[in-house]
Amino acid sequence: MNVLHHTPETALLLAKIADTIREYQDPVDRYLQQSGEYEVLNPLQNAGETGTQHVEAYFPSTFWDRLGIRHVITNIHHSKTASQGQWTTTTETVSFRRGHMRNEGCVDVLTKYFSNCSIIQFADYVSVKEAAGFWDGLFADVIKNAIEKRTIEYIFQLGDITGRTVFEVDEVLDIIGQYNKHGRVTLVMDEQEALKLWDLLCGIHYPASTKEKFQLQFNTMRIDTLLVFYNNGVLQFSKKEQFEFAGRTQNINTYPHGREFFLAGYRLGLLLHLTIPHAITLGLAVSGTYQANAAVPTSRTLLTYINDWVSTISII
Repeated sequence: MNVLHHTPETALLLAKIADTIREYQDPVDRYLQQSGEYEVLNPLQNAGETGTQHVEAYFPSTFWDRLGIRHVITNIHHSKTASQGQWTTTTETVSFRRGHMRNEGCVDVLTKYFSNCSIIQFADYVSVKEAAGFWDGLFADVIKNAIEKRTIEYIFQLGDITGRTVFEVDEVLDIIGQYNKHGRVTLVMDEQEALKLWDLLCGIHYPASTKEKFQLQFNTMRIDTLLVFYNNGVLQFSKKEQFEFAGRTQNINTYPHGREFFLAGYRLGLLLHLTIPHAITLGLAVSGTYQANAAVPTSRTLLTYINDWVSTISII
Protein backbone atom coordinates (compact mmCIF):
# COMPACT_ATOMS: atom_id res chain seq x y z
CA MET A 1 0.00 0.00 0.00
CA ASN A 2 1.31 3.43 -0.94
CA VAL A 3 1.35 5.74 2.07
CA LEU A 4 0.82 9.44 1.39
CA HIS A 5 1.56 11.16 4.67
CA HIS A 6 3.27 14.55 4.39
CA THR A 7 5.18 13.86 1.17
CA PRO A 8 5.91 15.59 -2.12
CA GLU A 9 3.15 13.46 -3.67
CA THR A 10 0.65 14.98 -1.24
CA ALA A 11 1.90 18.45 -2.13
CA LEU A 12 1.34 17.71 -5.83
CA LEU A 13 -2.22 16.57 -5.14
CA LEU A 14 -2.89 19.72 -3.13
CA ALA A 15 -1.35 21.95 -5.82
CA LYS A 16 -3.65 20.49 -8.48
CA ILE A 17 -6.65 20.93 -6.19
CA ALA A 18 -5.74 24.54 -5.46
CA ASP A 19 -5.38 25.31 -9.16
CA THR A 20 -8.79 23.77 -9.87
CA ILE A 21 -10.47 25.72 -7.06
CA ARG A 22 -9.02 28.98 -8.40
CA GLU A 23 -10.28 28.11 -11.88
CA TYR A 24 -13.79 27.34 -10.65
CA GLN A 25 -13.94 29.63 -7.63
CA ASP A 26 -17.54 30.84 -8.05
CA PRO A 27 -19.00 27.36 -8.77
CA VAL A 28 -17.05 25.95 -5.80
CA ASP A 29 -18.54 28.62 -3.53
CA ARG A 30 -22.06 27.93 -4.80
CA TYR A 31 -21.57 24.21 -4.24
CA LEU A 32 -20.20 24.60 -0.71
CA GLN A 33 -23.06 26.93 0.25
CA GLN A 34 -25.66 24.28 -0.64
CA SER A 35 -23.62 21.12 0.03
CA GLY A 36 -25.64 20.20 3.12
CA GLU A 37 -28.96 20.17 1.27
CA TYR A 38 -30.70 17.10 -0.12
CA GLU A 39 -30.74 18.50 -3.65
CA VAL A 40 -27.71 20.38 -4.95
CA LEU A 41 -27.94 22.10 -8.33
CA ASN A 42 -24.77 21.37 -10.26
CA PRO A 43 -22.92 24.72 -10.19
CA LEU A 44 -20.73 23.71 -13.13
CA GLN A 45 -23.73 23.66 -15.46
CA ASN A 46 -24.04 26.70 -17.68
CA ALA A 47 -27.14 28.80 -17.11
CA GLY A 48 -28.37 27.95 -20.60
CA GLU A 49 -28.05 24.24 -19.94
CA THR A 50 -30.02 24.26 -16.68
CA GLY A 51 -32.54 26.79 -17.91
CA THR A 52 -33.95 24.42 -20.52
CA GLN A 53 -34.30 21.48 -18.15
CA HIS A 54 -37.21 21.60 -15.75
CA VAL A 55 -39.03 18.98 -13.76
CA GLU A 56 -42.67 19.35 -12.86
CA ALA A 57 -42.49 17.36 -9.65
CA TYR A 58 -41.07 18.67 -6.40
CA PHE A 59 -39.64 16.11 -3.98
CA PRO A 60 -39.94 17.03 -0.28
CA SER A 61 -37.09 16.16 2.07
CA THR A 62 -39.21 13.42 3.62
CA PHE A 63 -39.22 11.65 0.26
CA TRP A 64 -35.42 11.56 0.15
CA ASP A 65 -35.32 10.38 3.77
CA ARG A 66 -37.73 7.55 3.04
CA LEU A 67 -35.88 6.50 -0.09
CA GLY A 68 -32.60 6.50 1.84
CA ILE A 69 -30.88 9.21 -0.21
CA ARG A 70 -28.91 11.93 1.57
CA HIS A 71 -27.60 14.08 -1.29
CA VAL A 72 -28.33 14.37 -5.01
CA ILE A 73 -26.37 16.60 -7.37
CA THR A 74 -28.73 17.37 -10.22
CA ASN A 75 -28.56 19.23 -13.52
CA ILE A 76 -32.30 19.93 -13.42
CA HIS A 77 -33.41 23.33 -12.23
CA HIS A 78 -36.63 23.71 -10.27
CA SER A 79 -37.83 25.65 -7.28
CA LYS A 80 -37.34 23.77 -4.03
CA THR A 81 -40.13 25.79 -2.47
CA ALA A 82 -42.62 25.30 -5.27
CA SER A 83 -46.03 24.06 -4.21
CA GLN A 84 -47.46 23.36 -7.65
CA GLY A 85 -46.50 20.01 -9.09
CA GLN A 86 -45.41 18.59 -5.75
CA TRP A 87 -45.27 14.84 -5.92
CA THR A 88 -48.48 13.78 -4.25
CA THR A 89 -47.87 10.13 -3.51
CA THR A 90 -47.71 9.23 0.17
CA THR A 91 -44.09 10.34 0.46
CA GLU A 92 -44.86 12.24 3.65
CA THR A 93 -45.71 9.13 5.64
CA VAL A 94 -43.78 6.16 6.94
CA SER A 95 -46.27 3.94 5.09
CA PHE A 96 -44.64 4.84 1.76
CA ARG A 97 -43.26 1.61 0.31
CA ARG A 98 -41.61 0.38 -2.87
CA GLY A 99 -45.03 -0.44 -4.33
CA HIS A 100 -45.90 3.28 -4.35
CA MET A 101 -42.72 3.96 -6.29
CA ARG A 102 -43.54 1.44 -9.01
CA ASN A 103 -46.62 3.12 -10.47
CA GLU A 104 -46.10 4.35 -14.00
CA GLY A 105 -46.30 8.06 -13.22
CA CYS A 106 -43.81 7.80 -10.41
CA VAL A 107 -41.32 5.79 -12.46
CA ASP A 108 -41.54 8.31 -15.32
CA VAL A 109 -40.84 11.25 -13.01
CA LEU A 110 -37.95 9.49 -11.27
CA THR A 111 -36.49 8.34 -14.58
CA LYS A 112 -36.42 11.89 -15.95
CA TYR A 113 -34.99 13.20 -12.70
CA PHE A 114 -32.20 10.66 -12.13
CA SER A 115 -31.16 10.65 -15.79
CA ASN A 116 -30.08 14.25 -15.18
CA CYS A 117 -28.10 13.62 -11.98
CA SER A 118 -24.34 13.53 -11.57
CA ILE A 119 -23.89 12.14 -8.05
CA ILE A 120 -26.15 10.28 -5.63
CA GLN A 121 -25.07 9.81 -2.02
CA PHE A 122 -27.16 7.37 -0.04
CA ALA A 123 -27.80 7.55 3.70
CA ASP A 124 -26.39 4.96 6.11
CA TYR A 125 -27.99 1.61 5.32
CA VAL A 126 -28.74 0.95 9.00
CA SER A 127 -30.57 4.28 9.39
CA VAL A 128 -33.12 3.62 6.63
CA LYS A 129 -36.12 1.37 7.20
CA GLU A 130 -36.39 -1.16 4.37
CA ALA A 131 -33.33 0.33 2.67
CA ALA A 132 -32.59 -2.85 0.73
CA GLY A 133 -36.06 -2.89 -0.80
CA PHE A 134 -35.98 0.76 -1.81
CA TRP A 135 -32.46 0.67 -3.22
CA ASP A 136 -33.17 -2.54 -5.12
CA GLY A 137 -36.39 -1.04 -6.47
CA LEU A 138 -34.72 2.21 -7.49
CA PHE A 139 -32.14 0.27 -9.46
CA ALA A 140 -34.56 -2.22 -11.04
CA ASP A 141 -37.35 0.23 -11.90
CA VAL A 142 -35.40 3.40 -12.71
CA ILE A 143 -31.61 3.22 -12.91
CA LYS A 144 -31.30 0.03 -14.97
CA ASN A 145 -33.70 1.24 -17.64
CA ALA A 146 -32.85 4.93 -17.75
CA ILE A 147 -29.22 5.54 -16.91
CA GLU A 148 -26.46 5.07 -19.44
CA LYS A 149 -23.61 2.89 -18.28
CA ARG A 150 -21.09 4.55 -15.94
CA THR A 151 -22.58 8.05 -16.02
CA ILE A 152 -23.39 8.57 -12.31
CA GLU A 153 -21.26 8.46 -9.16
CA TYR A 154 -22.94 6.50 -6.35
CA ILE A 155 -21.76 6.82 -2.75
CA PHE A 156 -22.99 4.27 -0.20
CA GLN A 157 -22.49 3.86 3.54
CA LEU A 158 -23.43 0.92 5.74
CA GLY A 159 -23.10 2.40 9.23
CA ASP A 160 -22.83 0.26 12.36
CA ILE A 161 -24.18 -3.16 11.35
CA THR A 162 -24.35 -4.49 14.91
CA GLY A 163 -27.48 -6.64 15.18
CA ARG A 164 -27.77 -7.26 11.45
CA THR A 165 -27.64 -10.80 10.09
CA VAL A 166 -25.25 -12.18 7.50
CA PHE A 167 -28.20 -12.52 5.10
CA GLU A 168 -29.24 -8.87 5.52
CA VAL A 169 -25.75 -7.50 4.97
CA ASP A 170 -25.01 -9.83 2.05
CA GLU A 171 -28.28 -8.76 0.47
CA VAL A 172 -27.57 -5.04 0.65
CA LEU A 173 -23.99 -5.51 -0.60
CA ASP A 174 -25.37 -7.41 -3.60
CA ILE A 175 -27.80 -4.57 -4.25
CA ILE A 176 -25.04 -1.96 -3.98
CA GLY A 177 -23.01 -4.05 -6.43
CA GLN A 178 -25.77 -3.77 -9.03
CA TYR A 179 -25.24 -0.01 -9.27
CA ASN A 180 -21.71 -0.70 -10.49
CA LYS A 181 -23.25 -1.64 -13.85
CA HIS A 182 -24.53 1.90 -14.39
CA GLY A 183 -21.99 4.12 -12.66
CA ARG A 184 -19.02 4.19 -10.32
CA VAL A 185 -19.67 2.99 -6.78
CA THR A 186 -17.85 4.17 -3.67
CA LEU A 187 -18.49 2.50 -0.31
CA VAL A 188 -17.48 4.55 2.75
CA MET A 189 -16.91 3.21 6.27
CA ASP A 190 -14.92 4.06 9.35
CA GLU A 191 -12.45 1.59 10.81
CA GLN A 192 -14.82 0.18 13.42
CA GLU A 193 -17.64 -0.25 10.89
CA ALA A 194 -15.27 -2.06 8.53
CA LEU A 195 -13.99 -4.36 11.28
CA LYS A 196 -17.54 -5.25 12.30
CA LEU A 197 -18.31 -6.06 8.68
CA TRP A 198 -15.24 -8.31 8.60
CA ASP A 199 -16.25 -10.08 11.81
CA LEU A 200 -19.76 -10.72 10.50
CA LEU A 201 -18.90 -11.92 7.02
CA CYS A 202 -15.39 -13.35 7.29
CA GLY A 203 -14.94 -14.48 10.89
CA ILE A 204 -12.87 -13.06 13.69
CA HIS A 205 -10.12 -15.72 13.72
CA TYR A 206 -8.68 -15.20 10.25
CA PRO A 207 -4.96 -14.33 10.63
CA ALA A 208 -4.69 -11.01 8.79
CA SER A 209 -3.67 -7.47 9.61
CA THR A 210 -6.30 -4.75 9.73
CA LYS A 211 -5.39 -3.37 6.32
CA GLU A 212 -5.25 -6.87 4.83
CA LYS A 213 -8.76 -7.49 6.12
CA PHE A 214 -10.03 -4.38 4.39
CA GLN A 215 -8.30 -5.38 1.15
CA LEU A 216 -9.81 -8.86 1.29
CA GLN A 217 -13.25 -7.37 1.95
CA PHE A 218 -12.90 -5.10 -1.05
CA ASN A 219 -11.93 -8.06 -3.24
CA THR A 220 -15.30 -9.71 -2.52
CA MET A 221 -17.36 -6.63 -3.45
CA ARG A 222 -18.60 -5.38 -6.82
CA ILE A 223 -17.63 -1.78 -6.19
CA ASP A 224 -15.06 0.57 -7.65
CA THR A 225 -13.66 2.15 -4.49
CA LEU A 226 -13.68 1.34 -0.78
CA LEU A 227 -12.81 4.22 1.55
CA VAL A 228 -12.09 3.54 5.23
CA PHE A 229 -11.47 6.33 7.74
CA TYR A 230 -8.30 5.20 9.48
CA ASN A 231 -6.35 7.10 12.15
CA ASN A 232 -6.32 10.72 10.97
CA GLY A 233 -6.76 9.88 7.29
CA VAL A 234 -8.36 7.59 4.74
CA LEU A 235 -7.48 4.21 3.26
CA GLN A 236 -8.42 3.77 -0.40
CA PHE A 237 -8.86 0.37 -2.02
CA SER A 238 -9.54 -0.11 -5.72
CA LYS A 239 -8.65 -2.61 -8.41
CA LYS A 240 -5.82 -0.43 -9.69
CA GLU A 241 -4.37 1.11 -6.55
CA GLN A 242 -4.29 1.16 -2.78
CA PHE A 243 -3.37 4.33 -0.91
CA GLU A 244 -3.27 5.63 2.62
CA PHE A 245 -3.98 9.36 2.83
CA ALA A 246 -3.07 11.22 6.00
CA GLY A 247 -4.86 14.42 6.92
CA ARG A 248 -3.47 17.33 8.90
CA THR A 249 -5.82 17.00 11.85
CA GLN A 250 -7.42 14.43 14.12
CA ASN A 251 -9.53 11.48 13.04
CA ILE A 252 -12.47 12.61 10.90
CA ASN A 253 -14.94 10.76 13.14
CA THR A 254 -13.75 12.41 16.36
CA TYR A 255 -15.19 15.87 15.74
CA PRO A 256 -18.78 16.84 14.87
CA HIS A 257 -19.68 16.80 11.16
CA GLY A 258 -16.15 15.77 10.16
CA ARG A 259 -17.40 12.87 8.05
CA GLU A 260 -20.16 14.97 6.51
CA PHE A 261 -17.72 17.62 5.32
CA PHE A 262 -15.23 15.03 4.08
CA LEU A 263 -17.97 13.59 1.88
CA ALA A 264 -18.97 17.08 0.73
CA GLY A 265 -15.37 17.60 -0.43
CA TYR A 266 -15.17 14.14 -1.98
CA ARG A 267 -18.37 14.80 -3.96
CA LEU A 268 -16.93 18.14 -5.10
CA GLY A 269 -13.82 16.38 -6.35
CA LEU A 270 -15.92 13.93 -8.36
CA LEU A 271 -18.02 16.79 -9.71
CA LEU A 272 -14.85 18.57 -10.86
CA HIS A 273 -13.76 15.33 -12.59
CA LEU A 274 -10.67 14.99 -10.44
CA THR A 275 -9.08 11.60 -9.87
CA ILE A 276 -10.14 9.58 -6.82
CA PRO A 277 -6.89 10.40 -4.95
CA HIS A 278 -7.49 14.11 -5.62
CA ALA A 279 -11.14 13.79 -4.51
CA ILE A 280 -10.06 12.08 -1.26
CA THR A 281 -7.47 14.77 -0.57
CA LEU A 282 -10.05 17.47 -1.29
CA GLY A 283 -12.39 15.73 1.16
CA LEU A 284 -9.70 15.86 3.83
CA ALA A 285 -9.10 19.53 3.05
CA VAL A 286 -12.78 20.50 3.23
CA SER A 287 -13.20 18.58 6.49
CA GLY A 288 -10.03 20.12 7.92
CA THR A 289 -11.11 23.61 6.86
CA TYR A 290 -14.41 23.15 8.66
CA GLN A 291 -12.65 21.98 11.80
CA ALA A 292 -10.18 24.87 11.69
CA ASN A 293 -12.81 27.58 11.23
CA ALA A 294 -15.95 26.06 12.80
CA ALA A 295 -17.85 27.28 9.73
CA VAL A 296 -18.92 26.02 6.33
CA PRO A 297 -15.84 26.36 4.10
CA THR A 298 -15.61 28.84 1.25
CA SER A 299 -13.19 28.75 -1.67
CA ARG A 300 -11.13 31.38 0.15
CA THR A 301 -10.86 29.55 3.49
CA LEU A 302 -10.29 26.28 1.64
CA LEU A 303 -7.39 27.73 -0.34
CA THR A 304 -5.91 29.18 2.84
CA TYR A 305 -6.08 25.78 4.53
CA ILE A 306 -4.52 24.05 1.50
CA ASN A 307 -1.70 26.60 1.28
CA ASP A 308 -0.97 26.17 4.99
CA TRP A 309 -0.96 22.39 4.53
CA VAL A 310 1.51 22.63 1.63
CA SER A 311 3.78 24.90 3.68
CA THR A 312 3.99 22.29 6.46
CA ILE A 313 4.99 19.66 3.89
CA SER A 314 7.73 21.83 2.39
CA ILE A 315 9.49 22.26 5.72
CA ILE A 316 9.46 18.57 6.69
